[in-house]
Amino acid sequence: VGSGGISGQFIEIYPLMKTVKELAPHITTVVGGGMMTADPVPAMDAFDGYADFGVIGEGEITMPELVEAIGNGASCSRIKGLIYKEGTEWLITERRPDIMDLDRIPLPDYGGFDYDKYLETNGEVVDGIKYSPVAIIGGRSCKYNCTFCFHPSGSRYRQRSLDSIFSEIDYLLENYTVNYIALREELFASDEKRVLEFCERAKSYPMIWSIQLRVDSVTETIVKALKASNCRYVFLGIESADNRILKSMRKNITIEQVEAALNMTISAGLDTRSTVILGDEFETMESATRTLEWWREHRKYSAIDLGLIIAFPGSTLYKHARLNGRIPDPVQFLRDGCPVINLSENLSDEEFRSIADKVSSYSGIDFNIVKYNG
Repeated sequence: VGSGGISGQFIEIYPLMKTVKELAPHITTVVGGGMMTADPVPAMDAFDGYADFGVIGEGEITMPELVEAIGNGASCSRIKGLIYKEGTEWLITERRPDIMDLDRIPLPDYGGFDYDKYLETNGEVVDGIKYSPVAIIGGRSCKYNCTFCFHPSGSRYRQRSLDSIFSEIDYLLENYTVNYIALREELFASDEKRVLEFCERAKSYPMIWSIQLRVDSVTETIVKALKASNCRYVFLGIESADNRILKSMRKNITIEQVEAALNMTISAGLDTRSTVILGDEFETMESATRTLEWWREHRKYSAIDLGLIIAFPGSTLYKHARLNGRIPDPVQFLRDGCPVINLSENLSDEEFRSIADKVSSYSGIDFNIVKYNG
């Protein structure tokens, strides 16, 4: 039985693995994804022996090799991208190289996961029509290094060809009732020619679609093409309204670029959505207040979610928090579901709590804020 996800989903995967082992101890359990790739040893420790193997990095090649070895009773030590117990010690095998040609990876087995049932139970109704987003991954990894982010799918940014992406869209339209394609790739617009070609091909398809964009990739040409091709939603990465904090986050953007991108997408009539997160390492009461004031003003024109930053394992924030003692026990942190903690060097716990209370009152989210000893 294999499963996985990002670190924040540990609290969902752990009871699954535990249940499998309690019902049938002979079954081999495997966990992969960001939660395992980010910090393998603490992750395996956190599973309390309910996970036999951890898959580090991309798993499309690792998993078939692992299944074959288990079936033949062979050693797994030569399989790249694994962590497992050998005696009383964890053995981590050689890192598996990134899969460079994403087109060679087969499409997901949608039928095996009863995808029609997912479409029936998910989505939202807009103007009397139900739209269930079907996520399609157009690329992997990222060439940027934002401090709050971790790239579980490798260090090199790779893209699928448009032919590969549209073959998946064709399959979905032929086999399911699909009317909304959500492109899950933040750097899709890093190549303007690629975006324009996608828009041109998407015009003939009976669907709406959404795209994720960095604000520094938004141009009038791209916005015009998106609007003409039934693109309904544009998701922009904003994070902060303070340039000093954006620099600390290594976003490589400015609030001026943010506002320019918002103006272009909103003026074109695109449903623009984004997120602001507070609590960076260098957040101050002044920068937080500035961002909150900016958020209150701009949410009149755009759907902007508000939240608190999380030090996900593998990220620069997490590594700093481990070094400075804000996360003294990585195993417990994972078991706690990667809670919000005060990461700022400039905010007292009381000041951070006051900011969190404001974010909670505005967003309606009750944050689980933890203060560890040490």
